[in-house]
Amino acid sequence: MFWKEGDVMNEIKTMRTTWVLFGVLFLFSLGEGLYTLRLSKQFTEIGNRLDSTVNMQGATIQKLTRSLSEADERFTGLQNDIGSTQKRLGTAQAELQRTRQISSQLAKQHKETAEQLSSQLGQLQQEQVATKGTVGNLSSDVSGVKQEVGLTKEELATTRSDLQRMVGDLGVQSGLIARNHDELAELRLRGERAYFEFDLRKVKQPQRFGTVALALQKTDVKRQKYTLRLVADDRTIEKKDKTVNEPVQFYQDGYRQPTEIVVNQIYKDRIVGYVSVAKQKEVRSAAAAFGSR
Repeated sequence: MFWKEGDVMNEIKTMRTTWVLFGVLFLFSLGEGLYTLRLSKQFTEIGNRLDSTVNMQGATIQKLTRSLSEADERFTGLQNDIGSTQKRLGTAQAELQRTRQISSQLAKQHKETAEQLSSQLGQLQQEQVATKGTVGNLSSDVSGVKQEVGLTKEELATTRSDLQRMVGDLGVQSGLIARNHDELAELRLRGERAYFEFDLRKVKQPQRFGTVALALQKTDVKRQKYTLRLVADDRTIEKKDKTVNEPVQFYQDGYRQPTEIVVNQIYKDRIVGYVSVAKQKEVRSAAAAFGSR
């Protein structure tokens, strides 16, 4: 078969066109492949970034979850603290109320004490005035005693007629009782007994007068009564609700006659009087000694 020149040229053109198309298709395929590869790479990078973002968001969510849990715990703790605070506040309010009540009571007691002290101060001022007068009387008494030493027996007999004998609280007839300082001075001149004057105030420790220690416990100025505690021969005796000029009697070891206490004046928390003790000790019988105790 013989080719014509025109046919050859057409064939060559056809082949050239085919190769061109093939080249174009190849280049297109190559470009598409490259583009696809690039897209795939970009998709991969985007996927990686998305994964990274998801992972970061997951970590953030976990962190937020932990923070939320911690916040819940703190909120629960705050609720507990609030409950405890409310309880403490209630307790504090109750204590404050009690404190106010105590303060009110203390203020009332302070007012009563101030009024009592004011009353006592007024009484002490009155007693001070009376004491000043007593001091003046004592000065006069000293001069009077000096004069009485020189009295005659007739004058002594006249003075003795003013003295009294009384039955003491033990039912024993007492000696002569002095109702004031002048009469006590007269009894001293007789020399039959020893006399110890006292001005006794209300204190804790007993005060000694001669052979006896005395402690004033209370006085009743309105009723003119007093209660005291006496200590003698290692014994303690309470004499309760005794009156002015009443011979308070008790026996001491070695004395047949009773020792006597006579109070002439009663003030608030203070008494004035004397202790009378026999000068000579006498042996008493065992029965009498037992009965006196």
